[in-house]
Amino acid sequence: MPSIRLTRRAAAAAMLASPTLVSPALAQGSNGSRWSPTQPVRVIIPFTPGGTMDPVVRLSQTFLQQELGQPVVIDYKPGGATVVGTQEVMRAAPDGHTMIMVANSFAANITLRPSMPYNPLRDFAPISMCTVVPHVLVVHPSVARDFAGFLEAGRRPGGGLAFGSYGIGTSNHLGGEQFRELARLNATHVPYSGAAQANTDLMGGRLQFMFSNLPDVIQPVQGGRLRAVAISAEARTRELPDVPTMAELGFPLVLSDSWFGLLTRAEVPEAARARLEAAWTAALARPEVKGRLEETGFTVLARPAAQFGAEIRRYTETYAQVIRANDIRVE
Repeated sequence: MPSIRLTRRAAAAAMLASPTLVSPALAQGSNGSRWSPTQPVRVIIPFTPGGTMDPVVRLSQTFLQQELGQPVVIDYKPGGATVVGTQEVMRAAPDGHTMIMVANSFAANITLRPSMPYNPLRDFAPISMCTVVPHVLVVHPSVARDFAGFLEAGRRPGGGLAFGSYGIGTSNHLGGEQFRELARLNATHVPYSGAAQANTDLMGGRLQFMFSNLPDVIQPVQGGRLRAVAISAEARTRELPDVPTMAELGFPLVLSDSWFGLLTRAEVPEAARARLEAAWTAALARPEVKGRLEETGFTVLARPAAQFGAEIRRYTETYAQVIRANDIRVE
């Protein structure tokens, strides 16, 4: 099996070689004008109502309306592994009144679904990378007490661990496969159709480990039903302060988390994209929004468009290596 060794230098080179996601910050208001919406602004969510994206948009909605001076409408367009919702943006007029919130699947689909009816890196422009939910590497208590013990169990000859995910090609599946290769583990992937049953089977011992969303595992870890041995985050979290990061443990390249960000069509005028970016930055900074999101396990990023574009390219390159090295396919 090909080795997955994406160095920071290689990642940077890949970003420079990739098609450019346009940033509004590069030429904001080049004619000196300030764009304002003239009709309701749509935020498309390419999933069914009630998902993890909902609080990010709903908590921000009132403050976005105040910033933009127009109603902000949430429009659910699920289906086709987010392709349906993304196509809706492509059909909308490129006038700044339609955005879409995307997740890691946007970057993964570039390799998983090469025949999509649009070019993700060419046809869209970033607005803001809003939030991220770190993934925690959790193990069944029978497997190990700490990270070193987990590595020993996973490398044991003749053994073999089972790790779960929320589905083939999901962010915790790709993160798990990348980590399995980097850590040289003897492990097999078991896909589920969502988080609930996967977490149940992990607590029941039918799985041995998984990268899980932070909010899903706080109580099981505190109650002793699961053991957290690492977290894929830039820093330790206040919810699990004793759990070391992947970088601390010698695996800084592992990408396993759930992020959400806003895109619009690349043809939208730069001044309009800059205004939308500023509105989201202001809304996410409000204590009523930032505080509530952080209480539920989100890390609020509010990263500007240029940085979000670079992150999309970084995830796209890493996911492409993982998908190809493991021959991952979706129906």
